[in-house]
Amino acid sequence: MNRKSTSFKELGECVIIYTDNYLNDIEGEELESTCDALLNKGEKKVIIDFANTELINSIGISILIGIMEKIKDKEGTLFFSGLKKANHNIFDILGLTKYVPIFPTEDEAVKNMMTNNL
Repeated sequence: MNRKSTSFKELGECVIIYTDNYLNDIEGEELESTCDALLNKGEKKVIIDFANTELINSIGISILIGIMEKIKDKEGTLFFSGLKKANHNIFDILGLTKYVPIFPTEDEAVKNMMTNNL
């Protein structure tokens, strides 16, 4: 099977990771692998942008929780951006919004990540 890697860009002291249309087990594992590689490289400020993601299934949520724990263990900072309303509601119901700040756009997340000097 030909697997593509999750796209990301480094911007100053933070890295923005972009998710695909459907965050499931396969896409989630690629996201987790990308996060692991960036954390091992020393990145500590991570934004996951969901602007292109229409649906996140339960496995995708489970993988996101694992990513949240790994970033916390590395004393890093994680923000989410670009969540569709339905996904944002799911994150609210599951309590994820208590632990990860969510911003409407990537630009707002980057601005807050940089200006709060986290």
